[in-house]
Amino acid sequence: MKIFKIWTSEKGKIVIDGEEKEVVCYGGSNTSIEEAKLRAKEKIERLQRKINRDKRVLADYEVEIREEILQTIDDKSIITRNRYGAQVLNAENLMFLDIDKPRASFGSLFKKSDRQQDKLKIFEAIRKLATSPKYSMLGFRLYETFQGARVIVLGKEFAPLDSATLSMMKEFYCDPLYVSICRKQNCFRARLTPKPYRMNMKAYKVQYPRDGEDVEFQKWLQDYEYQSRNFSTCKFIEQVGASHAVTEAVRVHDDITGTTVNLQLA
Repeated sequence: MKIFKIWTSEKGKIVIDGEEKEVVCYGGSNTSIEEAKLRAKEKIERLQRKINRDKRVLADYEVEIREEILQTIDDKSIITRNRYGAQVLNAENLMFLDIDKPRASFGSLFKKSDRQQDKLKIFEAIRKLATSPKYSMLGFRLYETFQGARVIVLGKEFAPLDSATLSMMKEFYCDPLYVSICRKQNCFRARLTPKPYRMNMKAYKVQYPRDGEDVEFQKWLQDYEYQSRNFSTCKFIEQVGASHAVTEAVRVHDDITGTTVNLQLA
């Protein structure tokens, strides 16, 4: 995963159908502003090559996570603030499964969806898979979310780009959009704090890096953090499968998401 402490932007010129256009690209670095500038300029160059139909230029491209770093748990687990203000845990090898819907059956196509019944079906399917011989060496921590379920898989480090990882995520019926994001960013992500609109808060488009002090954002953030105290992001249900110790990243996840307090999910 690519998360950087230092960000900067560079302007450049590209040519599209013979017409010159100005573009702005961001570059990131963990060492210097000079390196960040160089990476921004390299992006402009790659963009021109892409426009010129160079099919190889983005073949191994990994999407950067251009978000403010809030906490570094370890070198593979970092908390950032996403574009709508929520805290997110980015994990290089700790697998999170995001499951919003149960696997559809023919009969379910003609029935009205019921969120609580859907969640029961999701948990039933997870338990069945988690306790199967195929996954007997792994531990599965089950959480209820507003929409469905979240699962943290213990006992093994997972590579987001590995074909076996993709197969497992599909087998557990993970949200396709979530799977796609994991592959593009080469990490697993788990939202730790509530979505603003679920707390009846007006959304705020978070800009990062920011040019100077954003007074409006600071006011919004203060209100967001105050309102968040009344909600949980997920609720711990149980751990099934093999017994494995909880890592520091999992402990932090549980603490920030409010998994053990009886609050409304958001």
